[in-house]
Amino acid sequence: MKNLFKIFTLLVLGFLVISCEKDEDRAVLGNPSASSLTSDKTSLVLLKDNATQSAITFNWKMPDYGVAVAQKNQLQIAVKGTNFATPKNVDLNDGATKVTFTVADFNNYVLDAGLIPETAADVEVRLSSKLGENAAIVSNAVTIKVTPYTTAYPSFYIVGDASAVGWNATAAQLLYKKDNFSTIYTYLENSKSFRFLGQQDWSPINYSLDTAGINTTYKYFKTWSNNLLAAPAENIQFNGATGMYKIVIDADATQKSITVTPSPINNWNPTNMYLVGTINGWNAATAIPMNSLGNGKFEYTIALPAASEFKFLGQQSFGDLDWGNITADGNTGYLGPKGSNGNIKFDGTGGNYKISVDVKLGVYTIKPI
Repeated sequence: MKNLFKIFTLLVLGFLVISCEKDEDRAVLGNPSASSLTSDKTSLVLLKDNATQSAITFNWKMPDYGVAVAQKNQLQIAVKGTNFATPKNVDLNDGATKVTFTVADFNNYVLDAGLIPETAADVEVRLSSKLGENAAIVSNAVTIKVTPYTTAYPSFYIVGDASAVGWNATAAQLLYKKDNFSTIYTYLENSKSFRFLGQQDWSPINYSLDTAGINTTYKYFKTWSNNLLAAPAENIQFNGATGMYKIVIDADATQKSITVTPSPINNWNPTNMYLVGTINGWNAATAIPMNSLGNGKFEYTIALPAASEFKFLGQQSFGDLDWGNITADGNTGYLGPKGSNGNIKFDGTGGNYKISVDVKLGVYTIKPI
């Protein structure tokens, strides 16, 4: 019994010693010190030819809590005078105290922050540090005068239950892009939602309205037509009547606008579709009937000789139902309705080709068989 009592006593003493050690190891967070940020440049003229070169380096000191803690750090970049209302946030590596951006990366950041290409303007940059659920601590703001350059304009893929493709990212429909304008004549459904992707996938790029309630990383369009409404936190609600519409996006950095207007032809599922052109001497009365696949889709296989030109008709006459290449003569793969189209010009090299058209999506294809 004496031995058992001694063992029990030793165990109790050991527990008390360990408990005391744990109490001594407990860290108490103090009030954080101020953070600070510096940069090695105060003025930058960014040139596309130097895209891969180093542009600017930032150094910072994070808030000090008296003990080592893991903080989430970002650089926030904003047009000077906006009080960082809608900054471009750039995540920083854990534990880093320095970062260097290439010309291309910093150019993209300042454009996303709202600078206009080829125009010198001031941006402010600050460090934002966040510990757990605590409010972020921000550093002093560094001012840099930057002249960015014009980059390639983005591509836009429409997706959503308001569109003809539904919520299927892999089938998202690319708009026809020419310079800063992206355009399509396509179907939209009343009171349903859509948005744009930068690829046929949900990530990494999404585009929606730049307004309250929208996911910050999705904000893009500065202005929009009155038949569109924000559908937080990521979509655009269409409030027009169900039908065919012309969507135009102006990706110029000074605009970033989207307008949706009714198409001259509000028929997305015509009963018939015919081919007329050099393939039949441009005789509408003998226009060639295509095979209907339903829901606005038609196809036809035909030999197309060199320098072929044709259009699609919804009747065997040059009537209202008339579709061709979007805007002008060419072979873009995008449909334009009567009054806003040209001939489809195809330089066939012999053999048979399957011509397919999808009125609802606003596209056509010509593929060899």
